[in-house]
This record gives sequence, C-alpha cells and structure tokens, in this order.
Amino acid sequence: SYFQPYTVLEKLIDNRNSVIKIINNSQDTVKISQPIFQLMPTGPSDFTVDGEVVFAGYGIKNDKYNYNDFYGISTEGKILLVMNSAPSSDDGKKFLFEGTQWSSFMGVQAKLTTLFYTKAKAILFVMDPKSGFGSFDEQYPGISAQIGSSMSLKGEKTRNAFELPGLPKIIFIHRSIADELLKGTGQSLEDLQNTIDKNLKPHSFPIKEKKLSFTEVSVTKEKILNNVAGYVEGRDPVLKNEFIIYSAHYDHIGEQGGMINTGADDDASGCAALLSIAKAIKSLEKKPLRSVLFLWVSGEEVGLFGSKSYVTNPLFPLSNTLVNLNMDMIGRVKSVADSTSETPMSGPNSVFVITGNQSRELMDIAENADRESVLDFDYSLSGRNHPLQLFQRSDHFNFVKNDIPVLFFSTGLHSDYHTPGDTIEKLDFGKMELITKIMYEIGITIADNKNRLVVDNPYSSWGKTK
Repeated sequence: SYFQPYTVLEKLIDNRNSVIKIINNSQDTVKISQPIFQLMPTGPSDFTVDGEVVFAGYGIKNDKYNYNDFYGISTEGKILLVMNSAPSSDDGKKFLFEGTQWSSFMGVQAKLTTLFYTKAKAILFVMDPKSGFGSFDEQYPGISAQIGSSMSLKGEKTRNAFELPGLPKIIFIHRSIADELLKGTGQSLEDLQNTIDKNLKPHSFPIKEKKLSFTEVSVTKEKILNNVAGYVEGRDPVLKNEFIIYSAHYDHIGEQGGMINTGADDDASGCAALLSIAKAIKSLEKKPLRSVLFLWVSGEEVGLFGSKSYVTNPLFPLSNTLVNLNMDMIGRVKSVADSTSETPMSGPNSVFVITGNQSRELMDIAENADRESVLDFDYSLSGRNHPLQLFQRSDHFNFVKNDIPVLFFSTGLHSDYHTPGDTIEKLDFGKMELITKIMYEIGITIADNKNRLVVDNPYSSWGKTK
C-alpha cells in the first residue's frame, strides 16, 4: 500500500475525571469540572494539590514601578490565584507597566521567575476580566493546543512530565473557578482588577475559610497515523537497490480557537513540489540508475513522528539510502513584515539550503546546481548552532541521525507561520517552480552518479576526536 501506518500515544488531561473542589469551613464542597491547562510540570500528569488559597493580584514584582503583589502576604506552601496580564487603562488597551507584551503569552513567561521564588505549592492563572476571555484556550488557542497534550511514538521510551523539585505547579483555570473562590469575600475578580489598576497598588490577601483541592488525571490514547510513500525503480540491476529519498510533511496544526490554519506554505508547498518531482521522474523514458523514493510524512508538527517512524521501520534499508532531500515551506518571498531575527525570509531569487555538511561531495553537487540556476543558495541557517535550530526542526533531521546526508530547502519563516494567514494567495508559484526544478536536478545527479555518494563527515562522528 502507499499508506505506511504507525501508532502514536497521545497523553491528555482527562477533564472528565480531573476536578477542583472548593471546601469552606462548614465542610460544604463545591466541585467544578472545567477544562484546565498545565504549563508546569510539562505534559499532562497525575497529581493532587490541596491547601489554602491566596489572591496575589497579577503576580508581579516590579521595582521600577515600586510595585509588589507579594508584599505583606505569606506564599510558602500556599496556592496562589494570579491574574494574567498587568495593570492597564480603564478600557484595558494601554498597559501601565512597560517592558513586555502583557497581553501575549510573553506576559505569563515574564512572571514565572518571580513566581518560582514564592515557594508556593501551585499557581492558578486566571484570565483577567478586562481581557474579555473566560479561559486560557480562548485567549491562547495555539498555545493551549500545544500544552494540552503530549505525544510519543509507540514502542519508544515515553518521556515523563518534566518537573523540577520545589517548583510550583502552574495551572491555567477557568474564570468560574476564581469566581467561586472569591465568593463571600465581598470582592469580585473584576472589582479587584479595577482597584489595583486605578491605584497602582497591590490588593493581595489570603482567601479565608476556604481551601482548594485540585486533582489532575491523565489519559493515554492510541492514534494511527500514516506516511504516504511511492517509488520509481532505478534501471541499473545493482544500483537500483540504492535510494534517493525526497520528503515533505503533509500535516499541519489544523483548527485552533475556531480559526482554520490551512498551511498553504507549511507544507502544502512542499507536498506539491514532491508530487511534481515524482511525476517528472516517473515520466522519464530512461529511468535513473538508482531508485527514488517519494515520502510524504505525517506527524511533523507534533514531533517529527512520521520521519522518525520511517527511519525506525524503513521500507528499504537505511544503509542503502544515499541522501534525503527535504522541502518544508518553499512558497514564499520576503515581505515587509518578515524583518526580524525570528522570521528570516529569502528574497525572490534566493532560497535557504540547510545542511550539516555531512558530505563534501553532496555540497559540491549543490554548488554546481546553484551556479546553473538563477536562484542563489543561502546556507546561513545551517548547522547545529544557529539560534533558530532549523537544522533540527524538520524531518530531514531523523535521517541525519542515521548518518544519511541531507539538504533541506526552505524559503524561510514568514510572519504568517502557524497562523490562519498562511494561505494559497500568498504563494509565489514561480519561485516554487525554480526550487522544485533545482531539487529535481540535484536528486537526478546523485541517482545517476556511478559512484556512491561519499559521507566524509557523518553525524555519528560529530563531537568525537578523529
């Protein structure tokens, strides 16, 4: 079959059996079953936390503004209720503290170091009333999808949730839980926010005569995913047992927060190129000496699982695989918005080629192709030490780890990366065609070379003294 199935294990928070109990001194108990999201420990896990709750405002300590939400309260061993964001204007549009993007997830991250020093048992983040959001997944749909589950390849050693001793658990809760905790205090979350924002003074306090018990339960489910593979057999009776692999991933991040992320560039562009290369090689009257495998992998966005599955259970021996030519996001040209170090983009006549220089011969073939094309190859994102780590972030890396040399083609990380803005109208099909043709030529050159490609700098030797 063209379909190559593999199984992944998805671990999720079991919101049906995870529950928060609010217990007052009269032993009356209110149970709340709302979806929760866990930032620390990383990955869904099983635990129970109970104790006294302290409202700690925004969870901010800022010396510049002489502001400290933790002043005068005891936090050690407590559960802290903390609002997202920071003090703002009446309409919530202007933040009164400078220094970070308080309305984005960066605002949460900026608070973590201070919160870790509180020695609290747990931090319960709640969306601030001015935001208009009731829950974490409403405000941060993309991030909630990432932290709401963890995935591993079946048969692979699963990674336990990462947790450092002594650090509090970081949980995002629904607004209704905060409302129930504050019931009877004479103050609502909205009142507290307005008071803090108006006076720019903390208003933290222990929530008396109430305790909270929080139990998180995880559940693991099996999912069947498929890679899709097809190949053209080489014409040489001996060399046809050696393979060139072209690859692209066909999964994307899907629906988040009611918005559809179509992934036109990431990586429908690569999938289309792969189809075109397969059609071109299949239509050749004189097939190449070696065989060529076309591999559309799944599971890239959740951990490179499709390519990892392939190298674990290859259709053809990895020892007979000469090279992996991977394409991921090859359809865009740099725009005005693509100007930061986080969004490097290539111009109309250039393309990023990312490699680990495992084979000098492969680099010579690439450089010859570069000279004959109107496209210029830009190797500036290559290698293990680049801050963006693109060498490790796409499917070619699983071939690298098996000492198979790679060339990874990409036009870059545009500002629409992983957003609903990654649409077909923004693709540059002329540039896509140039990249597709040059990748075709490189693969054919390797496939028709009578001598096997030499790997003189294999990954297994990196960091070792020769």
